[in-house]
Amino acid sequence: MQETALLLGQDHTFSASSELLARLCGVSLSDKQVEHLCHHYGEALANEESLDSPSSHQAHKEDLHYVMVDGSYILSRESSWTETKVGRLFAGRANFEVSAKRSIIEDCDYVAHIGSHTDFTAKMQPYLAPLHDLVFIADGASWIWKWVSTSYPTAVQILDFYHAFEKIAQWGGLFYKDKEQHRFWCESCKSLLLSDQVGEVIESLHHLLCRGEVEEKKQALLTYLENHAHRMRYQTFLEKGYLIGSGAIESAQRTVVQHRLKRSGQRWTLKGGQQILNLRTKQLSKQWSNVTNLVRRAA
Repeated sequence: MQETALLLGQDHTFSASSELLARLCGVSLSDKQVEHLCHHYGEALANEESLDSPSSHQAHKEDLHYVMVDGSYILSRESSWTETKVGRLFAGRANFEVSAKRSIIEDCDYVAHIGSHTDFTAKMQPYLAPLHDLVFIADGASWIWKWVSTSYPTAVQILDFYHAFEKIAQWGGLFYKDKEQHRFWCESCKSLLLSDQVGEVIESLHHLLCRGEVEEKKQALLTYLENHAHRMRYQTFLEKGYLIGSGAIESAQRTVVQHRLKRSGQRWTLKGGQQILNLRTKQLSKQWSNVTNLVRRAA
C-alpha cells in the first residue's frame, strides 16, 4: 500500500493520489498521509545512496553515451523562483529514429537537483564515472561547460544547434526589418553553421553596421559565437553520427519537473520539492526497486 501511494504521489497531486487509492485499491489514505509518505521516502532516498541499483550503463561502459543538462525554474516558498537542474544520460544505441523529425530514447537515467550547480554535478558524477566515451550537449550556460572542460576534458562538447541558431535568428530580427531579407539571412547562416563555417557567420556579423542597442546585442552575440565556436562544428559532428540538438533534455524538464512541480497554484519548499524529484527520477530511470527496497526494509 505504501509503495502504491508513493508511485501515485510522485506523479499526481496528493489529493488526486488519495482519491485514486480509494477508487482503484479500496484503500483509505488521506492526502496528508500520502504527502507524508512521499516526503519521508523521498528524503530517505537521498540518504541511502548505497541502495542504488547498478545503472544499466555500467554494463556497457565502453559505448558512446550522451549527457544533456538544462535548467528551469519552480516557484518555491523560501526564495520565489528557484532553478532546478536536470541531467539526462543515455547510450547512443538507445536513441531510435522513428521518423525524419522524431526519435525515442528507450532507456536513460535522470538526475534532478534544486539549487547550486556544484551539488548537481556531484550527483551526476557517480553516473558518469564508469563511462569512457561521452558526448555533452547543452546550451550556452557557462557553468556547464566549465564543469565539462574541467572534469571530462576528453569528452565531445556540442552546443545545441537549435539554441545557437535561435540566438542568431533573434538578433537578425532586430537588424533586418524586411521579413524576406531576414529569412534569407537566417537560411544563409544556418547553411554556414551546418557546413562547419561558424567563422563565416562571425565574419558576416562584423561587417553588419548598426548602432545603439542592436550593436550592443550584436557584440554579445559575437562573444557567444566566438566562445563556443569549437562546439559548433556541426557538419563534423553529424558525419560522426552524433546528435546536435538537446531536445531530449528539454522534454526531460517537462517530464521530470513541470509535470509534477509546476501545476497551477503549487508552491514548494525547496526540501519538499527535492524529495518529490528524488522519487520521480527513480521511477523515470526505471530504478523504482530502490524505493521498494526502502519500503520493505522499514516494514
